Amino acid sequence: MRRIFVLIFALVFLVAVPAYAQTDLTATGGPDPLTLSVSPDFPTPYQTITVTPSSTVFDITSAVVTAAVNGKQVYKGTGSTGINIQLGGPGTITNITVTASGGGKTYTKKLTLEPATVALVVEPVTTTHPFYKGGSLVASEGPVHIVAIPDFRTSSGTEIDPSTLTYDWSLGDQALDSASGIGQAVLEATAPQKYRDATLSVTVTNPANTMVAKAETTISPVDPITQIYRDDPLLGPLYDIALTDSYTMSGTEDTYLGVPYYFSGSPTLDWTVNGSDSGTDPNITVRATGSGAGTAQIAFTATNSALSLTANSILSVLFGQNKPLGILGL
Repeated sequence: MRRIFVLIFALVFLVAVPAYAQTDLTATGGPDPLTLSVSPDFPTPYQTITVTPSSTVFDITSAVVTAAVNGKQVYKGTGSTGINIQLGGPGTITNITVTASGGGKTYTKKLTLEPATVALVVEPVTTTHPFYKGGSLVASEGPVHIVAIPDFRTSSGTEIDPSTLTYDWSLGDQALDSASGIGQAVLEATAPQKYRDATLSVTVTNPANTMVAKAETTISPVDPITQIYRDDPLLGPLYDIALTDSYTMSGTEDTYLGVPYYFSGSPTLDWTVNGSDSGTDPNITVRATGSGAGTAQIAFTATNSALSLTANSILSVLFGQNKPLGILGL
């Protein structure tokens, strides 16, 4: 599958169906005596929609209006209010016929709706620890993969091959023509700058243009953060417990691991102990020597100088019995 790279400056789901709900001109070029509008614009399967008739030729509010769904009458009254109609599930076809009698004449309008859905999955490419179970967050000006996952089905319930569908991507009101086309379900983009948001949407249609779905998401970069973990000599990094504020050493030596979160690419790392530079590796080992008790302040900082992004964590380590703290860089 070909992927298109899009740069975004200022990235859940909604669904849509085709709403062939309004015709402005008749075959003779004059105004259409009866038009239909559908709300919401992109209804979902099983959703109750509102079909509203209107006319510039006769008074629709005093006309006798009937509505039938798949041949069964579901409404009879005036055209002063919208008509509520429930759609079927994915792949079902809903044929709606609205008839209005006014001014001594009867007018009929038909529309066909085939519900379909599409979901957007946003996959930021940012730093986390290797066993991170959560979803990574968006980094300022960082790479982001956006994947459209449509659910288009035939009337028999068979899923339509997503590679045969057409994907039209947009950034706000701007169409991303180079990123759109048949089978273009994956978009690769760069997130907006810090403190800015970007809205990205995709509209998906089937080859026959009888089904359409739309999804939209807003991409908001977050500030990066750092966390400090104890790196156990037997168990390895204890990622389930982040060390904050203070930590008491149980022995005379401990190793700590610093993890930068939500940076694009690998930031520069830096450790300090009581304000003194103490290494640029992800790990730092501290050892208490001598006698007595004391406290040392350990700081871990991650920096992306190109984007002026910095995050740091500070940990107070309580140790021994008035013992000075020695540093071993791993």
